[in-house]
Amino acid sequence: MGSRIMHLIIAAKVSKKLNVKNKAWFLVGGIAPDAAFTVKKKAKSHFYEGSLDDGTRTSNYKQFIEKYPFEVQSDFGLGYLTHLIADDVWLKEVYFKNDFKNRLNTDPDLLVRWHDDFKKLNKILIDWFDCGNLKKELIESAYTSLTIKEIQAKDLKLFKEEVIEDFAFAENELVSELQVYTVPQILDYLNAATNKALAVCKAIDSKEDPQ
Repeated sequence: MGSRIMHLIIAAKVSKKLNVKNKAWFLVGGIAPDAAFTVKKKAKSHFYEGSLDDGTRTSNYKQFIEKYPFEVQSDFGLGYLTHLIADDVWLKEVYFKNDFKNRLNTDPDLLVRWHDDFKKLNKILIDWFDCGNLKKELIESAYTSLTIKEIQAKDLKLFKEEVIEDFAFAENELVSELQVYTVPQILDYLNAATNKALAVCKAIDSKEDPQ
């Protein structure tokens, strides 16, 4: 899926369009599904269905909406939903369209280059979107009780610290050529994920059926 910084940027863009009351809590929700530190827990927190092997994997955000109708009325819940939608867009528009499953199977080093690109992209995107304020908002975000059972408060607190550290690492990242992705490709993904999340969140607000 997209990097932690990508998810933070998407959450920030969506929160701005929605005029949320508690942006910091929306941002924390926007990274929350990744605060699961085993494959099994992460599958649950992302509401995964289907398989990567046959191209049917989805992040079933509609199931999340059905399970947590009260939570999706909150800023944190909408941020969480935004993350799930962004991952579903990544699967459809990036992962499967670029045949990453087969490429990873035939090129064991691809995953290393993939994560190296994410580190390079963190620096590029933080500068591109002027994200310094997002770090400050994460640091200052206050916790309330969590009612989404797929994640634990202690794990989310730890994960939030890891995301904050990404900003420090990005400052020291040297600018070098990307090997797997391109900047336009990632910008297109960020826009697509933002637009999809906005459409779904607005449908919830207007009591329409999310598409």
